[in-house]
Amino acid sequence: MLFQIGVEEARDTLLGQILPLPVKTVPLSQALNRIAATDYAATADLPPCPQSAVDGYAIHQKNLKERPGLALLEILFPGDVPSMPLEPGKTSGVVTGGPLPLDTAAVVPLEKVRLEGDYVFCDGEIAPGVNIKPRGEDFCGGQPLIKRGSPVTPGMTGILAAFGHSKIAVYRRPRVAIVCLGPEIVPCHLTPEKGQVRDSNGPLLAALINLDGGLAVSMEYLHGKKPDGLREVLAGLISRADLVLTVGGAASGASDQALALLRETGARMLFWGIRVKPGSHSGGGISGSTTIISLSGNPSACITGYHLLATPALRAMQGLNPLPGVFTATCLSPYDKGGDTRRFLRGYAQCDAGGWTVRILPGQKSSMLNSLGSYNALIEIPSGHPPVREGDKVTVYPANICSCRPELDSIRQN
Repeated sequence: MLFQIGVEEARDTLLGQILPLPVKTVPLSQALNRIAATDYAATADLPPCPQSAVDGYAIHQKNLKERPGLALLEILFPGDVPSMPLEPGKTSGVVTGGPLPLDTAAVVPLEKVRLEGDYVFCDGEIAPGVNIKPRGEDFCGGQPLIKRGSPVTPGMTGILAAFGHSKIAVYRRPRVAIVCLGPEIVPCHLTPEKGQVRDSNGPLLAALINLDGGLAVSMEYLHGKKPDGLREVLAGLISRADLVLTVGGAASGASDQALALLRETGARMLFWGIRVKPGSHSGGGISGSTTIISLSGNPSACITGYHLLATPALRAMQGLNPLPGVFTATCLSPYDKGGDTRRFLRGYAQCDAGGWTVRILPGQKSSMLNSLGSYNALIEIPSGHPPVREGDKVTVYPANICSCRPELDSIRQN
């Protein structure tokens, strides 16, 4: 087992043990934000034939420049199919999105014609192709729709539906179990007694897991359990979950038992401790096909460890590029503390016409919750870096930047 290793070494050590989860087919209505497990391509041209872009009248090629009154052959309604090709000197009424008669060269909108009996009149020269949606304008047969490893967005569900895909193959959502090892920690719905603390880490982790595509299937507490009972619970969770997160008890104090407890379940621990603040009391291991990550009990340290280790693991399980979409931003606030240890600060990042900016949030102690209400990024302060000044360029790790996810996935891929 490795001790006190770098963040990247810890992350890559875990990723070296992880394979994508099995594939399952789900209804398209349940596929939102799931990860496609295969490529999908257009099965035909869309539109499948030339269509009208407006309600109006079809014009033959020979009538584009000059035309007398055009004899009205038929009027098509939504769902109708032309019964005959278009001939010079004649026209058919067409509807938006409806198929056009063969040999239609343009469509004149309703508001630009006048009707006199069974004849249609319109003035001026008409450009060829105007108000026509050509066959394959949107998609050509064989054109890729969604690639394996891509998230299913709301728009993509519409595209897949347009080609008849009522079901889609996706990677199974990772099942994640959370185990809080602090003996003083009680579930948040309880009123804590003296010496007890409501759990905030578990619910926050469950929310992050859901955001990262996982499924929090269990949340257990040391409180009220004897060591043997907790060991049995932990062993059962390891047998059922794809990822187990233990919270607290990862330091080296008299009451810290995470490492010993995990070893007693038969887990093979890969590393213990990473060189970072907050979150140095983090570890990782495996048991069969289950990944195990131990996180600090301090809220901000817990969340930092989650983003640096658990998020990449969850992404890898779903066939995604696990590496963070790191980018550079202009820092809008100072941070006066330097130091020899690599540090990650909670911040709020946003992108506008001037590029990415990030603001360091108040409440940076590892025990504080304050910054967690609005953070969406981790700001890296490298080891030995001088204090950060307003206007400095800093490296940013995205964390929950939902509105910018397509951009960030692009960053990851590049």
